[in-house]
Amino acid sequence: MNKYEDIITYDVYELDLYELRQKLERMNVKEAVVYGIGNNGQDTYRMFKNLNIKIPYFVDVKAMNGVRKFNGIDVKTPDEFADSYKDEYVVISPSLHDAIYSWMLGKNVPENKIILSFYKTECVTIDYGGHYGDKPSPDIKYCREKPENIKGTFVTIAYNTPENLLRRAIESVLRQTVKEFKYLFIINGATDETAAIAESYAMLDSRISVIDLGENLRWTDKRLLKTMKENIEGEYCCQLDSDDYYDECFLEKTLKIGKENNSDIVCVRTCLFSADSNYNPLHEGLVYDWHDKFYFNIVHPQCHIIGHKNIMTAYARSKICSTFWGKLYSNTLMERYLDYLLLLPDKDRELYYRLDIAMTYKILHMSERLFYSDEVLHFSQYSKKNSTFTLAPIEWLMSLWYSYQGMKDELGVYYRRKEAKKYLNEFLSIHLPWMVGRRGMLSSSDKWNYRSSVIGHFGEMAKDSIFRDVLLHKRKFMRNECRDFYEAICKMAESEDAHGI
Repeated sequence: MNKYEDIITYDVYELDLYELRQKLERMNVKEAVVYGIGNNGQDTYRMFKNLNIKIPYFVDVKAMNGVRKFNGIDVKTPDEFADSYKDEYVVISPSLHDAIYSWMLGKNVPENKIILSFYKTECVTIDYGGHYGDKPSPDIKYCREKPENIKGTFVTIAYNTPENLLRRAIESVLRQTVKEFKYLFIINGATDETAAIAESYAMLDSRISVIDLGENLRWTDKRLLKTMKENIEGEYCCQLDSDDYYDECFLEKTLKIGKENNSDIVCVRTCLFSADSNYNPLHEGLVYDWHDKFYFNIVHPQCHIIGHKNIMTAYARSKICSTFWGKLYSNTLMERYLDYLLLLPDKDRELYYRLDIAMTYKILHMSERLFYSDEVLHFSQYSKKNSTFTLAPIEWLMSLWYSYQGMKDELGVYYRRKEAKKYLNEFLSIHLPWMVGRRGMLSSSDKWNYRSSVIGHFGEMAKDSIFRDVLLHKRKFMRNECRDFYEAICKMAESEDAHGI
């Protein structure tokens, strides 16, 4: 039993395709419904296709938001499934199978008709942060003297953060099992108690260096980038959002991997969880963009080193999670990256580098060797207030377009045209529908920064056959409040006329 109700343990599972195949063949299954249209659902679909097993339909909560087809097969909502179930076999593909299994039993689906096949990889502890008080925790061994041999730097850029979440982030760094680090804490124009809280920890621990910028700057601002570059120390660095946190073994394990494998980047798995600890992914009427209570970015294969060519291929296939966080970077790589950004014209930094997808693409492009661990060592919580769900689609589109262009050039060097096109199509097919489903309202076109450049990019998109085809195909994912914007782009793509924007 945990001391605090808002600290829970969660078993991490992976789909065991070999065992699933054995079960299907042993039970002589010729037809089965598949619950889940995520990565596991896609793998299950491929297996079924190879085994000539028919899927009459899929089931997923995403159908509540208009996703009604998956690989050309109908997708039903959970309620539709419950109402129309006719004694079919059902394969549950999401790793969050316990909740779905219990829900199905409650809907009178026979136990012998439910097919599961998972293996446990690890057990993680998730801290919702409700138990943090208004003072630093007394059980931390605070360092009074700055370490002589700093091995790495943690960087947090903080604006206004709820106190309990801010303390959770800071204390996750201070509890690291490796003690020889620097914690660079940048106050980015916070108007709440963020600065005072950071300073209170800095008074207790000499490893914390607090820099107050005095104003809120976009992360692409030169002053902020220079502050980062001039203050990271050691061989490695990593970033931590002020409302996320790391496992206490993060630095120890990633440093060991980085040194043993001479890695530019060490990726760990991220647990993305709802800020609402009572969130039920099967609850009727949910409108979250993420449909699991806990989501773990995938690793195929597990624990491996990959070189530059395969780094870009893995990114194109979204096998490297498209976020800047949850990774350890060599300071040599990070300094090259920051130098690159500092030398860019303001227009380019503003247009392309506002969001994680372009940031991640560029630093991966600069990397020669990357190690991907299968351990869950980074934790990130989401809510409807996160920028993921509020930033206007124009910002996502510019970042996506920049990444796509770069990958198109890169993959064209490594692969023949047909194979490169396949990877580019897969990249856009994953990211574009997710992006056009943002909830944020669009700014008026006359308020766009660098409007002429944005319009120019629209014209380039219309002329790019891969981008145009995916955009037109994925228009069904558009949310109503974004529809006018994307319909205009689609019409321009159809007519290849840039005057419609």
